[in-house]
Amino acid sequence: MLIVNKNPSSKVLKQGYRKFCYHWWHLIILIFLFPLVYYWSKKYCRLFFNFTQDYQRTGKLQIDHKLVEFNSFEHYLADLAVKKLTNFNFSPQEEQQIKDLTILNHNGNELSMLILENPFSNKWVIGLHGWTENKYLALRQVYYFYQQGYNIVTFDSVAHGLSYGQYSAIGYFNAQNVEDVTQWLMKNYLVDEFGVIGNSMGASCASWYALNYGYQNPKLKWIISDCGFSNLLVQFRYVMTYRYQKPWWLISWGLRRIFKQQLRIDIKKYNLLKEHQRIKNIPFLLFHGEQDVFVPFFMSQKFINQKLKYESQQLSELVALPFLDHIEAISKGHDIYLAKIKKFLESEQ
Repeated sequence: MLIVNKNPSSKVLKQGYRKFCYHWWHLIILIFLFPLVYYWSKKYCRLFFNFTQDYQRTGKLQIDHKLVEFNSFEHYLADLAVKKLTNFNFSPQEEQQIKDLTILNHNGNELSMLILENPFSNKWVIGLHGWTENKYLALRQVYYFYQQGYNIVTFDSVAHGLSYGQYSAIGYFNAQNVEDVTQWLMKNYLVDEFGVIGNSMGASCASWYALNYGYQNPKLKWIISDCGFSNLLVQFRYVMTYRYQKPWWLISWGLRRIFKQQLRIDIKKYNLLKEHQRIKNIPFLLFHGEQDVFVPFFMSQKFINQKLKYESQQLSELVALPFLDHIEAISKGHDIYLAKIKKFLESEQ
């Protein structure tokens, strides 16, 4: 899917966070250009909202000239082939042991979930997929952990795959679902400890979960984040700028309002740079490609800088990948990716 129509400079990708925040001179220009701002914003905010909700949830999907069933193990295998991750194949026996089940969250809404148990282990990992993806594609994030003796869980995010919801809040609501899944696991299985790993939207959701729920659970031992955003409003402004090739401050007036109307959330509150004292004792491992044109590198840079301010001794790390784009660590940066995760897990023993 084409996200942006013009790639930003490397300087913007690495240092551009403030470029997408209001300054005093923006407000002066907005006053003088308000009729134009109103017209453009009405048009582009609606276009952008529709863009965030326009993706496949079921049916057939073409991958590398082959039709596969979306949100299926077949989909997972086809994706591995494209990414050249054939060493992430589960054995036929393991595939048969994967349980596909539905549980209810705290509001009685359905969550579609996969579980693969590892006998003789009470360690768990929850894998969170990215925007437009599904629970089967999240298996690639947790495969390594299964090989290391973890029980693994993935589930379809809100308004993705077979889980409930008409509109996606890009992980905002899903943090509560992660909490519901952990509570369900602790009621139905022995859980000595668990970690959460996510990519893109799932990465941000993992951090949002830790900030709002996970910090209260002593069994949460770590978070791994691959190319997550640290502020959804800034992320949206960034994408709008390079998707529509117009300054965000001329086309995004009312963006918060349309999300409030449709989803009843204030996207300004989806800010992962606040309340870091809550997670000061939870180790985070972040990956981010420096050439990521979808979720820019500065998002993880801002997050890790804030995280380290509150750590009395360094627990967390950002792995910067100089030549990689969005969520390419697991594929093109495969060796570094696995080596860093292995070292991270060993340090938490």
